[in-house]
Amino acid sequence: MTIVFTRHAAEKLHEKEPKRLGITKTKIEKILLKPDEIDMADEPVRIVMGLLDDRHTLCVIYREEKDMMHVITFFPARKGRYESKILS
Repeated sequence: MTIVFTRHAAEKLHEKEPKRLGITKTKIEKILLKPDEIDMADEPVRIVMGLLDDRHTLCVIYREEKDMMHVITFFPARKGRYESKILS
């Protein structure tokens, strides 16, 4: 599966907070390919989450088309903030 970043997502990687937290394309791709949690309620847009560090989760919003995953955006969150909402 090919992973493509939108201009917004690619530019967001260069902002202060993602750099401070060590968010990279590689980390985002790992979470996309092996997420801890998935919310597929609003297909074709999906949300996946994975552990960023011991205090943060990384949420990645993407759209899947054919054999491509288009990363729309991503954001860090305090661990536990969104996971319970997806599971309920």
